[in-house]
Amino acid sequence: MDAVQFDNYTEQLRVSLESVREVLGLVVLGSTADSTLRDEWSDHDFWIITEVGAQDALLENLSWLPDYQNIELTVKHLPHGLTIVFHNRHKVEFAVFDATEVSSGRVDRYRVLIDRGGIAELIATVHDATRLQTQARPVTLENLCVVLWSACERHMRGELLSARQYMDAFAIDRLLSLIVNNEPAEERKDTLDPRRRLEQRSPELAAEVMAVRDQPVPQAALQLLEIAERELKPKAPTLAWDKVKLVRDWILALPQNT
Repeated sequence: MDAVQFDNYTEQLRVSLESVREVLGLVVLGSTADSTLRDEWSDHDFWIITEVGAQDALLENLSWLPDYQNIELTVKHLPHGLTIVFHNRHKVEFAVFDATEVSSGRVDRYRVLIDRGGIAELIATVHDATRLQTQARPVTLENLCVVLWSACERHMRGELLSARQYMDAFAIDRLLSLIVNNEPAEERKDTLDPRRRLEQRSPELAAEVMAVRDQPVPQAALQLLEIAERELKPKAPTLAWDKVKLVRDWILALPQNT
């Protein structure tokens, strides 16, 4: 979709849902809310807030959804979410909540398009809670060390696919979360997923992390520890850097060429 088509679809969605009496709110999320993040590959991501008991009707009858006649793929996410791909490859992802269920969600960027009473305040509360949850349950440096060592253990055992999952998914996620969580709040780009748009905001780091995926697991682990020290130690000198040294020594002691 180009920018005009994207905005037209958003407006059609708003107008359609305004005609549904049971709908109390429409909240667009992510790049749907922030046009500076949008490109031709962007999807529509939104929440619908309804009266209690109205969720199932909206999920079972999608005639309110613009272009619903051209749906090609539908995936349901429990309890009240759908991902839909249309014939033109446009994708929408949405959840339908009543007001008592919204607090179970997590929100970063958002914009309220329909508010029939208290929706803006409700979503602001969820947004604040999301930020607080991220701060209250931070990824620790010890956690990263354990994941890296687990990847090496599985690699040495010959569980190569599992080791790559620990390295390329779990360890990289924890490293990037640590980096994001130790940036000033105003510099944080995505509370929910530190991988998102890393290539735009820090292209050299993104390229370095991608290159790690081509290295054998022990060498990749050592490289991630080096990145952690370079990116984090000046900002967070009180983290458990002794554990980094410990795990690095363990990895360096592994039999070579395995």
